[in-house]
Amino acid sequence: MTKLVLRLERLSDAAADGSTSALDGTQERALHVVDLGDHGRAAVASTPLARWIATVAAAHDPCLVLDPEAQVLSMSVSAAELLGCTEGVIGRRLLDVIEVVDFETGRAAPDYAHQVAPIAVLTTGTGLMRSLLRVRQRDGMSMTVDAAAAPIHDATGATGGSFTFFAPIRG
Repeated sequence: MTKLVLRLERLSDAAADGSTSALDGTQERALHVVDLGDHGRAAVASTPLARWIATVAAAHDPCLVLDPEAQVLSMSVSAAELLGCTEGVIGRRLLDVIEVVDFETGRAAPDYAHQVAPIAVLTTGTGLMRSLLRVRQRDGMSMTVDAAAAPIHDATGATGGSFTFFAPIRG
């Protein structure tokens, strides 16, 4: 399987249009995704997966995008905080960057960890999946999180990744 290689660039919207008014730095900067596979600059993301990567990178809500091997392609800052992630999560497997703990025993890496919604939806490839998971945060405390995940399909209908929203369960 060929991996889509993406690079995030900060460009002024006017500069992307070829306008010289952006050279003085007065325009607001926008996030653009460049598909390096076509050796050119794309003003917008060029594939469904690339569009979700760009959306998640700019999102305020806790969300993430995984590739078919459950590697993190994009994660919002709020998701990193909620899930207890440290820096350097992009390109690593989700279960290597979050610590899922067992609901009953509190032990790390329960047998069912690979069945949480963001990962399980990659194997089914259809429909929305939800699951609760408990993660250990940076301060050592555990947080229960509701995860709602959906597959991301490419132009041929194959599952190219997953998109997940998270919500903390408080109480």
